[in-house]
Amino acid sequence: MVAHRLSHRAHQLMAQHEPRIVPWRYKSDLDGLKRAFYPKKFGTADRRREAVVKVRCWNTRGPYVPHTVESTAHLAETKMLDEQALLSGIPLQLSYTMAMIRFVNGLLDPTQQSQFAIPLHTLAERMGLPSWFVELRHCGTHERELPSLDMLRLASESALEWLWEHYWDADEEPAQEEEEQEQTPDVSAETVERVLRKASSIANLLTANGNMWKTQRVSSSFTGEQDPQQKRQKRAEKPEERLERFVLAAKDAWRSVKARPDVFVGALMRNYRSRQGPVLELLADRIQPFGFELCRWVCENYDAAIKQGHSPLRARFDAARLRALLGQVCDTTLDLKKVLAHWDRWAEMLRAHPNYVALKLLEGCEQQLQNAADKLRKRHAREVDELRALAQRLRACVVSSEFNMYQLAQPQPQDASPAESAPTVPQAQPVPSANDILNDLAQLKKTAQHRRAIRAWDPAPDWTPRPFGTV
Repeated sequence: MVAHRLSHRAHQLMAQHEPRIVPWRYKSDLDGLKRAFYPKKFGTADRRREAVVKVRCWNTRGPYVPHTVESTAHLAETKMLDEQALLSGIPLQLSYTMAMIRFVNGLLDPTQQSQFAIPLHTLAERMGLPSWFVELRHCGTHERELPSLDMLRLASESALEWLWEHYWDADEEPAQEEEEQEQTPDVSAETVERVLRKASSIANLLTANGNMWKTQRVSSSFTGEQDPQQKRQKRAEKPEERLERFVLAAKDAWRSVKARPDVFVGALMRNYRSRQGPVLELLADRIQPFGFELCRWVCENYDAAIKQGHSPLRARFDAARLRALLGQVCDTTLDLKKVLAHWDRWAEMLRAHPNYVALKLLEGCEQQLQNAADKLRKRHAREVDELRALAQRLRACVVSSEFNMYQLAQPQPQDASPAESAPTVPQAQPVPSANDILNDLAQLKKTAQHRRAIRAWDPAPDWTPRPFGTV
């Protein structure tokens, strides 16, 4: 059996562009649809009707048609009905309005992943969507009168142009952007570091307010409008608002280094304190791949500490602190449902690093399995069997001496920060390094040889052992 090892860059590209199910078989099918929806861009015959019919056919294959493709079909079909005078008056207004509402909602609703409601104007600004699209959506949804036909026609034309620029004509740009990112230095690391330095204060906030981020929500206007009188008033920031501000900043920081998750995780671990377990749970809940990337980072750095004698993990976590970190990861970050849902990715990572850390992660999953619902275990019966088999195999191959090697690994020198110079918990006595132990053994051997030369003990040729107490 030939083992194929992908390069680190290939792993990054796979993580950034995860495979998904699409209703078309070849990319040429999607290119043909683009030419049919935008005949003026290519100077070809008008085949928009064929494009709309093809999208309807794709819809019968399952919920795999991207929202951008479906919205293009809705807007194009409504525009054709208007041009051919097949609809007029209120029915035409309703058709335009519903196409715009579905277009805006389908783009912004998936980005509304926060526990607290974020104004749609804010989400539209992040996506580069014109703000007046949100106003038009609000008017068509809540106001007594529908937007005028002139406004709806302008909005439909602008929406189709936005889809062309951000979806249909953007197919070849990501590869070029990736090459530019490789050639230019990463300027986001400082931003990530600055955001994650606040993790300690957020941990204190979560400890003081319990499960605030799980139970409370901030009510905010979906239109982005605020009472002018309230806007002028200066008031203290509420705890939930402060928490939400941190989450949004952390998400932006994660997106800025999405292709290099080690930048984010490494910065978090450099600023990590023993009481920051709630922050791990918060980030794992709000940032989908964070839990996996954290476990992968710990496994890889643990391996590096054993094989090379040092790693960023060993520079920050001695043996006692590593055990405490793994306990927090298993209690707060490790989500059994996510592990089973993406088991192929987890299994590949754990098999690539069959070490003490991987065993502890699997044992954490096994402990959650004891309290898991029967429905979950039946749905993922294959994954559960593979998880237990892998845990059993690691128990047989992981030995205690491996963790002793991590204890003896030489930590990297680093500048002590003010926060680290005043630790909040008593520090354990430093563990002697392998060089210290070897030097001690050499000194003992030298001393023993010296003593033997002084006393000149010689072996007795006729000596026989006798029981104690006999002459």
